Amino acid sequence: MADAIYSKVADLMIDSVVFTAKTSVDKYNKPTFSGDTTVTGRLVYDTAKSKDVQGIEVIDAGRFITKGPATTITVSHKMVVGADTFTVNGVDNISDENGAHHTVIRFGR
Repeated sequence: MADAIYSKVADLMIDSVVFTAKTSVDKYNKPTFSGDTTVTGRLVYDTAKSKDVQGIEVIDAGRFITKGPATTITVSHKMVVGADTFTVNGVDNISDENGAHHTVIRFGR
């Protein structure tokens, strides 16, 4: 059933985003990243207030919606769209009675 739905919305999921995982911190406590993962989905630029995983209010620059639960993406990743780099403010796996069907990744500066 889910595959039938995805085939109908596949033409809407045309944006590619690169996520890079935080691997460590350097001697100046700056994060270092490696291991690019390219994910296809839908970018929606829509400024909104939300709360990060620590409960601190942040400003989201938008959302990235992708098929299925992208559980490998966490708030410790950075998100690269073209020449722009964003922080991941939150990752929400959305599910219904049939299980998880998409992931919404909230991002900001």
